[in-house]
Amino acid sequence: MMDRADLGSASWWSGVAARGTPLLRVAEGEDGAMAAVTFLWREPAAAQTQDVYIDVYSHTPHPSNGPAAMRRHPGTDVWSWETTLPWDWRGSYFLLPVAAGQQPPQEGGGAALRRWWVGLLETNAQADPLNPGPAHGGNWGQPLSPLVLPDAAVHRAWDRAGGALPQGRLARHRWQSAALDIGRETWIYRTAPHTACEAPLVLLLDGQYWAQQMPLFGALDVLTAQGELPPAVYLLVDAVSPGRRALELPCHAPFWEALLEELLPAAHALEPFSAQPGRTVVAGQSFGGLAAAYAALHWPARFGNVLSQSGSFWWPDPSDTASGGWLAGSVAQGPALGQPLRFLLEIGCYEDEMLGPNRSFHQALCAAGHRSFLREVRGGHDWLCWRDGLLEGLCELMKDFDETEQP
Repeated sequence: MMDRADLGSASWWSGVAARGTPLLRVAEGEDGAMAAVTFLWREPAAAQTQDVYIDVYSHTPHPSNGPAAMRRHPGTDVWSWETTLPWDWRGSYFLLPVAAGQQPPQEGGGAALRRWWVGLLETNAQADPLNPGPAHGGNWGQPLSPLVLPDAAVHRAWDRAGGALPQGRLARHRWQSAALDIGRETWIYRTAPHTACEAPLVLLLDGQYWAQQMPLFGALDVLTAQGELPPAVYLLVDAVSPGRRALELPCHAPFWEALLEELLPAAHALEPFSAQPGRTVVAGQSFGGLAAAYAALHWPARFGNVLSQSGSFWWPDPSDTASGGWLAGSVAQGPALGQPLRFLLEIGCYEDEMLGPNRSFHQALCAAGHRSFLREVRGGHDWLCWRDGLLEGLCELMKDFDETEQP
């Protein structure tokens, strides 16, 4: 397509739309092992576009190190950017066109670049309009397009669930916290609601994502019907905003104290669930993965199982790419000492700077006598990668729950 003489013509764009973007071909000199991936953007008529940036999660440079820029093809309305990726790549991306006056700052270093980037996400970021896959949202509200290459694994439960309506019992509860002085949405979902036993509890952080952006209720129904998950109550907690998320999820005791004292009793009144830590899972991604581990280590009498995906165990120092951060250092001294917990830590192979902290945190847990399992998977720091691992991790942690003594 990119070699055609009519590049940028109406018929050329019609052909692109029919194929969908990005364009794929076998990368030269790679013996078929890599895909050459070409991203395209069509400049609107009369637009005053100065540059177009692209962010491919866990692949392009972090914006604070200088964003990846697309190339304008002179005399056309075509912008393109090409890279090579493995054929099993799965992740998200978005495009960011900017006009004159919106270009990156030349002074101030990485911090200034990050502020510039974040400031443009809400107004300028866009999903790829030629990508046929469904868009979803990122943590900063930016629309994201899926990039799922032909050999990427997709959990069967997502395919079988399709767009089916939830088969369990779903309630929405507004948690107006007196202790935190803020309100937020929560979702309470019970699979197989006609079971008589008091169900296990699964607490999902960043619940707005799993309830709205990429709803997992149908996939939970499929796995429950197949016997891979026990009937359970799932409590999804909204993060409210990026700023609130950055405050509450990194090892913030007031959030968990309010959740324990206010939210859990209110949710239990709507849909009863077990109070046993051994029948409770807390799960999260990134800061949420850090938060899930923190909750179990500090309230082991309530949270006995942790699923942490791409946990931000570097916290509080983002330059720490080796140790397990503050939380690893506190493992041996926390209230959980003497009470072994179960941890399933998942980290993507493309998360270079987070591999070390996750490995170190895993080692600290094992040294303290906890049951920790570290799983390094093909993927990056991305919701599209986490969604499969979330289902697999829940199945692993909950596979023996039916054999656990009922309260």
